[in-house]
Amino acid sequence: MRVAVALVLSALFVVGGSSAAWALWTTSGTATSSTTIGKLAAGIAGTDAMTVTFSDSVPSMTKPVTLTNAGNIAGTTSTTVSSPAGASTALAQAVDVVAWPVASTDACTDGAAVGTGSVTGTWASLPSMTSSLAAGASAVWCTRSTLQSTAPASSTSNVVISLTTSWGSWRSAAVTGGFYLNTGAATSAAAPALTCTDHSGNYVDVTWPSSSRPMDTWYAAYVRDTMVGSRAQMYSGFITLAPNDLAPAATTGTQTVVVKVLDSAGNPTTTVAGSGPVTLFTQNDGPAIRCGA
Repeated sequence: MRVAVALVLSALFVVGGSSAAWALWTTSGTATSSTTIGKLAAGIAGTDAMTVTFSDSVPSMTKPVTLTNAGNIAGTTSTTVSSPAGASTALAQAVDVVAWPVASTDACTDGAAVGTGSVTGTWASLPSMTSSLAAGASAVWCTRSTLQSTAPASSTSNVVISLTTSWGSWRSAAVTGGFYLNTGAATSAAAPALTCTDHSGNYVDVTWPSSSRPMDTWYAAYVRDTMVGSRAQMYSGFITLAPNDLAPAATTGTQTVVVKVLDSAGNPTTTVAGSGPVTLFTQNDGPAIRCGA
């Protein structure tokens, strides 16, 4: 009986044109909302300080570059390197580069060890320095550039680092930062190559080409401005380098060794007898050294 009454009342409301029923079926309204559209952007800083003129006393350079996700959504920052159209790339191809992420710009020093996540190449072709960053966050990468012994003298290359931020298939406009690599007329790049002999990671012997200098001429090996190993005369013609010999100048990675002629007081002159790379690394029994990169 109650069910029948309810059905009759419903019919009366609808058929009879009840204002309540009409309102129930015809009332409408408008809802409003707002959406913030994600913005992808990138920022780069620090490249101005990366311009360098390599010389006998400056065979390498270590500088930080800061890469920023300047947008308002999380994304991945990626780099590419290039040179402007028409610019020479010969020197950029002859400068070895290793880059790795560090905690801050202060952590990027000449003596800093190469960290995890590193990329290696030259300034003509360097894999991307890639970081996943929150909106507004930055990553600092430490770059170490080392002049190859075959690099051309009296040369200049303009290097441009381009940075983009991406999210899925979306990519920001590229931002760029540039710097110059230079060599003078007389640098270690023009010096003869050292001959290096490995000894199972325990030490290496570096030998420079013979010359017309007297046999009692003294020589010493340098990494940057720091003497490494012991002095030697042309009588022996070689200098032995163990991992701990390079510790005052570096503790890991590829380093350029420059052998210079010493004056009568034992100080280095501008005459370079030879130049070449050695690499510090770690093996099972501890620090080790090998010839080459």
